[in-house]
Amino acid sequence: MTAAPALDRLVAATASRDVLVVTGPEAAVYLHGQISADVEAMEIGQGALSFLLEPRGRIEALFAISRTGPETYIADIEPGFGEAMSASLERFKLRTRADFSLHEWQMHAVRGPPVAGEPAVDASSTGPAAAPEHVVRPAYWPLASGHDLLVGPGSEAVASADGAEHVSASGFEALRLAYGLPAMGAEIQPGDIPNETGLVERAASFTKGCYRGQELVERIDSRTGGRRCIQRFRAASDVSPGDGLCSTDGAGVGTVLSTASLAGAVVGFASVQRDVGGEVRVDGGPPVALADLF
Repeated sequence: MTAAPALDRLVAATASRDVLVVTGPEAAVYLHGQISADVEAMEIGQGALSFLLEPRGRIEALFAISRTGPETYIADIEPGFGEAMSASLERFKLRTRADFSLHEWQMHAVRGPPVAGEPAVDASSTGPAAAPEHVVRPAYWPLASGHDLLVGPGSEAVASADGAEHVSASGFEALRLAYGLPAMGAEIQPGDIPNETGLVERAASFTKGCYRGQELVERIDSRTGGRRCIQRFRAASDVSPGDGLCSTDGAGVGTVLSTASLAGAVVGFASVQRDVGGEVRVDGGPPVALADLF
């Protein structure tokens, strides 16, 4: 498998996010035992990607979580998934001093070329400590640097993006497919196996101890790592979600999950057999170049 090219310009966009605010003296302990990220290791101003899993280990949500105060955590996720995430977390909250409130916030996203000599994603820090009505966190995109400013209705915070090219929602989605990460509702669905997303090493801690669904994650990781994985791809034309992918000998090896047009090419994500990489073909169609997520 090869590496995809990195983002080469500064861009900015605005999108909506479902935001779950969790507060209380037992918020950290409770979240630590429910989600895959190492919550208790977070300092104020830090955050991480995380899974929320069913007890049997299947995905309920993939989201970003940020610690914004001594007893405050903010989780953000694609629109339409916040209510289910909130209900799932509250389901096991018996006699726990933690409160949940669900909101719709705006996300002001800034993306640019990876910083030379530094990793494109720093999963250990969200930068400045955030105020209750807004959060600054890293983008977590592997092929671009940048940050997301999450803004509540009462906030006057403004994203810093001097010189950035402002792109539409569809334009930003195309950039996500080329340089970013799989997302809930697009490439990742409730019920998927976390080990087959390509994100377990970034969104799950293997040192924190028990959390809901941990057994399946660690069992699959210790064996095969999952039969399939999500990879990004680039093709010249004529690729659509649902298309089958095959190897040079015609054997089926995967399925296209999402596509967008970008700079004269078709980019997107595909779910493919774990041992497949390089160039494959759409069944009866054009060649497709696969690349690692990171």
